[in-house]
Amino acid sequence: MLRDIGFSRPWEQSCADAPAYIYNALEGSSKSNGSGRGKPEFVIESGEFLVVIEDKARYDDSVGLDEDGQIDTSYPARANYALNGAVHYALVFAQRTGKKVFAVGVAGTENHYEMTVAFVEAGAQPRQLDSLETLTTFAPANIDEYYRVAVRGELPQEERDVREIRKVAAILHEGMRNHASLENEHKATLVSAILLALKYRPDLLDDLTGDQRNGYKDGEKVYNAAKEYLESPEADLGPKQKIGIMLDRFSFIKRHVLLNRRNKDLGRTPMRHFTEILDHDVFEVVSDPSYSAFDVLGNFYGEFVKYGGSDGNSLGIVLTPHHVTDLMSELIDVNGDDVVLDPTAGSGAFLIAAMRRMFDDAIRRNSHDAKSLEGKLDEIKKFRLYGVELQDKLFAVGTTNMILRGDGKANFQRHNFFDVTRADFFPLNPDRPGKLEDFTKVLMNPPYSQSKGKDTRHLSELSFIHRALSFLGVRGRLAAIVPQSAMVGKTKEDRELKARILKDHTLDAVLTMNPDTFHGIGTHVVVVLFTAGVPHPATKKTAFVDFQDDGYKVRQHIGLIDDGRAADRRKHLLEVIKDGVPDDTRFVVRSEVTATDEWQHSYFYFDDQPPAYEDFYATVADYVTWQVDMHTHGLGNFIAPTAEVENEVAADEAATGEDFTV
Repeated sequence: MLRDIGFSRPWEQSCADAPAYIYNALEGSSKSNGSGRGKPEFVIESGEFLVVIEDKARYDDSVGLDEDGQIDTSYPARANYALNGAVHYALVFAQRTGKKVFAVGVAGTENHYEMTVAFVEAGAQPRQLDSLETLTTFAPANIDEYYRVAVRGELPQEERDVREIRKVAAILHEGMRNHASLENEHKATLVSAILLALKYRPDLLDDLTGDQRNGYKDGEKVYNAAKEYLESPEADLGPKQKIGIMLDRFSFIKRHVLLNRRNKDLGRTPMRHFTEILDHDVFEVVSDPSYSAFDVLGNFYGEFVKYGGSDGNSLGIVLTPHHVTDLMSELIDVNGDDVVLDPTAGSGAFLIAAMRRMFDDAIRRNSHDAKSLEGKLDEIKKFRLYGVELQDKLFAVGTTNMILRGDGKANFQRHNFFDVTRADFFPLNPDRPGKLEDFTKVLMNPPYSQSKGKDTRHLSELSFIHRALSFLGVRGRLAAIVPQSAMVGKTKEDRELKARILKDHTLDAVLTMNPDTFHGIGTHVVVVLFTAGVPHPATKKTAFVDFQDDGYKVRQHIGLIDDGRAADRRKHLLEVIKDGVPDDTRFVVRSEVTATDEWQHSYFYFDDQPPAYEDFYATVADYVTWQVDMHTHGLGNFIAPTAEVENEVAADEAATGEDFTV
């Protein structure tokens, strides 16, 4: 684990090869008697911090607490427990060097261990933190962020960036409601139109004067700039029908009275006001490559859905958090040679996550050849990212998102996925490299709860998955996030679908996700992974993972955020799923599976850990307590039969020839 984070030669035991300030600090710090030289298992210096690690071979020797529930650093606890010993040395380092120190205790075997962590600084009580699975958070690139989030309780940098975007979205919502009385369904569309207009005309604000210069209102100027961009060779949007759909969605801004009338409170038109906000606070972010995995417009849409009540949720639209889209693209190994489809693309979040990984892979493989790299990135943009969306407003938002990212814009289509064919995706195109006739990867979050009766059974989440698998080539991979209930097979149609899926495809893994993944919506979800075109072998061991503890927690008034452990939890998950690293059944169960089973961890879970002595002791104590309680309440005859009762039982057995012992 230390090698994994860049420390191939950590300081060990006497730390003789460590810097003098570390070596000298260990003098007279033995955890056994306090007078000899201390010999911690491992010490590393990561950034401005020290990390000290102690090991124990027994899982039960992880941490010992004193009567007050604090880590006991007295002898013999500091010698007997991993974390206690690490904290002992951490206190020595903190007091003698002034450094901030992380103490790590690892107890158990390679396949079954507990990694406990505490933070120590001079003059303060050691503070135990949440347990980890790996040492990822202590890498030099990660440890500062871990300290800020896990120790100081600050928001992660990513969440701070997200909050700024959401704050702008909230301001825009209020302004659109108060200054323009704009309907909810038009809000995200207006944002899309303005951002496209700004992309085509960076100086657009200079022309939004509210005085109908050249006979045009501000809204018409924005609409015309967006229209000119969509119809330009630069946009390369393909069929005019697609452009027409976009312009139909944007057309209201030309004639909307309040948008184009000078507002007394603002001193300008609301259209100019909203354009100023987007130009100053959003446009640079949404076009910044460093935000390529972050679905900015999706967050805008989510904000408007939240305020708009029935606008989105009544249609089963659940926008996927970006940390989930990024994880799912990694789970199925999206790379630069893939052809990726999102058949229910929404705001394009999955395609953005896939694009980031594809770009990273292309850069890694072509960094030595600028011309080849440019050609590969262009190929990815034009021919390897495809999205389908049925709803006009989401289609407009998703298409805009892809345009602003500079990728896949020609392949975002407005269709009913159940009506679309391969020819819609792969028309004859002489410019297309090779023979791209099959998709290799599918990422999707299908509409939830659309199958409400016999007439809509074909809209179940499993129906979307089954349909999407048919578009993949042999050994193509699919990752979908769906409600847990979709894996149960409650209806006859769903049970038949499960059987048909296993007949033609392989179920690789099902991950039970954090119940707060879609915080505020109340939908508990799983991520399901398939390999297409390979019938599920009867002896295949599918991985069922309990990933509810994913390192994200809900913070009041903020929402779901990384608690400092997300990178650690994710790394461990990937090791288990992709590398077959073992873990106990509380985390992963590998089992044969049939169509009649419920495809989730809770269905297959069994406790594979032998009970500890304390468990046995507690069970016996509970039994004895129950016996005493029964006797003291005059009910002892129920658990200790009298001679009269025993005689009656014997007589009944003799008369019937049956054994009534039970």
